[in-house]
Amino acid sequence: MKIRNTIYLITAAVFAACTAEDISWQLTPRQESLIGQGISFSATMADPFVTRTTYHHDGSFNEGDQMRIFRQYANTDGITFDEAGEIFRTYYYKMNYATGTALSLNNDWLPAYDKLNTQKSDVPGTTSLQTSADSLTWEDGRVVRFRAWGRSNLSGALSASTNTAARDVYYPDYTVSDWVTVSGPTENIPLTMRHIACRIALTPKSGNELSSVQLCLDDADYDNNTAVATEVRNAYYRMCMPAGVDDETFLLTAMTKKLYEDDKTDFNHLEKYTSEDNIVKINTLEADDIAANVQHPEFKNNDGNQYLLSIPFDMSKTNAGETITLPACTRVKVWLYKVGENGKSSRETECHIFELGKILKDDGKTKAFPDGLTLKAGYSYSFSVGYQYNQFSVISTGSFSWTDGPEIADYATLENHTLGNLDFSWWTEAIASAANDAINGNKDFVPSFTISSPQQFYTFIRLVNGTAATKTSGLERGEVRAENGPEGFPTYYWIKDDGNGNTVQMTREQAESDGYVFYPHYHASDVNQSAYVIEDYVTGPVDFYDTDFDLRYKVELANDLDFYDIKIPGIGDAAAGKAFRGYFNGCGNSLKNLYMDGGYLFDYVKDGAITNLKIESTHNTCLLNKAEFSDKTLGWGCYIAGISMLCPSSGSSIATSLKGTSYVVGCIHIGTAGAALVGVADAGYPLSMFGCMQAADNLDETTGALVGNKSVKWGTQMYNYYDTSLSPKATAVAGVADAYDYDDYVRGSKSYVLKAKFDYMLGNDVDKAKLAKEKPNVLNTIYGMAPWNAMNQGISEYNKTTVGKKYPCIMKYSMVGDAYTNSYPTLDK
Repeated sequence: MKIRNTIYLITAAVFAACTAEDISWQLTPRQESLIGQGISFSATMADPFVTRTTYHHDGSFNEGDQMRIFRQYANTDGITFDEAGEIFRTYYYKMNYATGTALSLNNDWLPAYDKLNTQKSDVPGTTSLQTSADSLTWEDGRVVRFRAWGRSNLSGALSASTNTAARDVYYPDYTVSDWVTVSGPTENIPLTMRHIACRIALTPKSGNELSSVQLCLDDADYDNNTAVATEVRNAYYRMCMPAGVDDETFLLTAMTKKLYEDDKTDFNHLEKYTSEDNIVKINTLEADDIAANVQHPEFKNNDGNQYLLSIPFDMSKTNAGETITLPACTRVKVWLYKVGENGKSSRETECHIFELGKILKDDGKTKAFPDGLTLKAGYSYSFSVGYQYNQFSVISTGSFSWTDGPEIADYATLENHTLGNLDFSWWTEAIASAANDAINGNKDFVPSFTISSPQQFYTFIRLVNGTAATKTSGLERGEVRAENGPEGFPTYYWIKDDGNGNTVQMTREQAESDGYVFYPHYHASDVNQSAYVIEDYVTGPVDFYDTDFDLRYKVELANDLDFYDIKIPGIGDAAAGKAFRGYFNGCGNSLKNLYMDGGYLFDYVKDGAITNLKIESTHNTCLLNKAEFSDKTLGWGCYIAGISMLCPSSGSSIATSLKGTSYVVGCIHIGTAGAALVGVADAGYPLSMFGCMQAADNLDETTGALVGNKSVKWGTQMYNYYDTSLSPKATAVAGVADAYDYDDYVRGSKSYVLKAKFDYMLGNDVDKAKLAKEKPNVLNTIYGMAPWNAMNQGISEYNKTTVGKKYPCIMKYSMVGDAYTNSYPTLDK
């Protein structure tokens, strides 16, 4: 079997420090500051602040993406490099059908057909032309260094069939690496790519569709205040649309308006337009020439979003490298599509205009951009726009917000919005229906609750936390008021002490307006009386567990729910000892745009179960904080099955602490993480983990990828994976070296292996021990089932257990595309 040398693009976190480290001998100190943030391929597509080279958050390439790699030999001492007369070669590669992040050095990295005239140097001070025989490999024992820059083919901008089509979407991201020195030949060259452009992104709110976006530049846009409009224009005309990367400085170049507007321009091969009439480098043109002749960035559509990509520094001779800031008075025009008759859409005739200086922080008082919006290399400013609750609003993903109109609406909490109107109908109707069935002898009293709106979900949280009712005591039941109340059972007059020693009689409606919450209370039959239902009111937290009947009530989602980034409390309150003790089944539906106060969807669970739920958020979100058992013999911590987390998590994305016997099955987390999937599992009770995947960056051996405490008592653990490309220092369990048999499928794998669509099983005649010793990379790469297939087996094994039959996982992993896909496995019903 031939093993191909492979180069892996090892990525850095997007929120890493922005100062360049050992950027290049070619850059001045001033230029070093112009290199931006690293690429975070671990962040989810739901994270609009992340800049990325491709559509795909994991680092895999689009068809038509381009990279350019530079290679230079060291001097004869094997240490230094001759900077005056460098020895170098340049390699181009169009990543058509690239598999994952793996690129072959031997066969793929050759000068492209139209790049054979690129100069190379084998002897300091002399140059020759590259030929088709040149390759990226080098002689044994030689020391070389590599550097690369890349350009994405987002929306097919580079390979569009016509110039007009390319201009409609042209905004590819650009990346550059540091120099990396290696002695060779070697299999792996760790190139850490950094973004060097700045992006401003507008994404539509749920149920909205963007038509177009423009920066306001005309006097009329600023109420004919020419001075204000001129200030904005002066900033905008310093902003330049990227065209490529300068091979000498590794800084962005711009294109002229002439080149951009020419119908014959080939965006797929911009390098061939070398003159200043086409491609402009930093410090080559005067400011007036930049303003008049260079193409300035425009908002372009991609996948329903609008993006503006700009060179983040001044390129003129006078102010080369100076920071550019859009002033606070800058306004933006936004057009949406509106849905007309028969579902047809048309562009709104009027645009919505917003001003940067009106953006406020969460406190509703402090300006977010009092000095304007500063362009920074590798940064992405993102805003969510559209109609929300019949009012057009624009909310920054960075917890800033502003709205159309003279008043600044407060969307920070549900209490200040219509969602604060609690809806108890789903709760009381389910109890009434179950009580009727039980009284009529049709079945036992087992209410099942279904939540179908954000208001009802918020009401559910308030019930568990004991905050649904503002009054929880002081009422006594009086005489029957009506035989047929709201739930079909008798309703009563209620008696209350007025505080002066006098009693006051009130109706249920009057008591509800005073802050009481009523529900039909079912009482089972006993030796003295038949089963009955009586009107009662909430006197504390509702944990969805009935101690009288030993019933664990089920709460289900009927559909996807969008919370529009409104901050809501977690379910349960660990500090106050208020736990959720029921069975929450998401039924395969999604909770979108969650913004949890405290970062946990469930803060406290006891003897509970959480299954079949997808979470998508740009905010720090974890599934569960703390789970405990009520009885060491009969209780358990939490059964968790079929959970998809597409979100950043500052801690353990699935559970911070699990006490008692617990299951974690069919769970996947894609995004940043501060700890293992499960932070601490009870050392005295077994944890069973089946079919889980952690795709997070920067985890290490002290935190682990799957479980964070090495004293965990395992029940069963199979078919679990974590991404070693994102977290090369991590182990499955914190502080414990990975030493699992490959048949257990409990191991870390590289990103492209985790995205394999097909199984790659070696025959039984293969000596795995020998292969692991001599070619561990081969064993890690091609031995075993495709992870998504193996994880589905884990789910199947769990569903056969007693626990699995009672709390089944209806979710399944799937893959799309051929061979290695461009995304991790997806979990869906």
